[in-house]
Amino acid sequence: MDARTVFAWALVAVSVAILWVLVQPFLSWLLVTGLLAFVLTPVHRRLEDRVGTRISAGVLALLVVVVIIGSLILSVTVILEQASTLLENVSRSQVLGQVNQVLEQRFGMTVPIRPLAQRATDRITAYASGSVSSVVSVGFHSFLGFLLLVFVLYYLLKDGDRAVEWVRRITPLPPGVNDELIAATNRMTWAILKGHVLVAFIQGAVAGVALFVTGVPEAAILTVAMMVLALVPIVGVAPILGGAVLYLLFNGRALSAAFVVIWGLTSVAVTDDYLRAVLIDRGSELHSAVIFVGILGGTYLLGPVGLFIGPLLIGFALTAIEVLGDYYGVIHRPVR
Repeated sequence: MDARTVFAWALVAVSVAILWVLVQPFLSWLLVTGLLAFVLTPVHRRLEDRVGTRISAGVLALLVVVVIIGSLILSVTVILEQASTLLENVSRSQVLGQVNQVLEQRFGMTVPIRPLAQRATDRITAYASGSVSSVVSVGFHSFLGFLLLVFVLYYLLKDGDRAVEWVRRITPLPPGVNDELIAATNRMTWAILKGHVLVAFIQGAVAGVALFVTGVPEAAILTVAMMVLALVPIVGVAPILGGAVLYLLFNGRALSAAFVVIWGLTSVAVTDDYLRAVLIDRGSELHSAVIFVGILGGTYLLGPVGLFIGPLLIGFALTAIEVLGDYYGVIHRPVR
């Protein structure tokens, strides 16, 4: 290896290291942006024929902004309302008196609930006051990440074809292998999004119907939680439905509890099986164990974003191994 080659590779290594230092703080935001661009690209293709590429990309980026900000405002509002209601209930003398009355009747003891509640409130306030700098830092980082998401999403939608062509050009693989790798990755990504994310959201929504029908408190929040839990293959919606059954039984509503059990064993299960059969190309589906590993690893490395990104990353790795192994004769596909 001559000096020019060594210098060239050293320059590439330094450039990649600098790029990583710049990108790493916002890696989760960039991965989410890439996923959003992938999902919105078919919509962008249809819309740009009518209004143009720039307007189409701008409208979709603005729509994402509205959805994210609206969801954030709604979540904060719900959390503040619940916290306010909880503090109000705790501070009511009648509630405190009833609790102390029950404790005195059953155990012969009284607990100074009001001082304890006040002390807990003071500690929470002191902790929040001492963490102002951390909150400001996290808020500033989130603000920068959100700006990055909006602008990068716009340009990925607008110039996505150029980005794909650039990847093709810098990848030292034959054009046929590049095309097959991109096509296989595209099939795998849609299979995961439809069979893993979309099915989980629908399954959580169907399970939430039982909570609304039976009048379980905070059914809307629990439904959203079930949509998230349904992403995890082993966990699913069972913990929340099980908790709802116990709540209904403790409140003497056996028929409602039976309805939740029957609904979970029929509608929720059938929805899951039917949608996966309809939406997924079985040749592109990842095994549940692989998805579970991707969820755990992605969540550990990337936080909550890893619920979505982790299975995609591990799916891409397996797809690359299969395509390249088949091209170089390392992997032999079975004859059907």
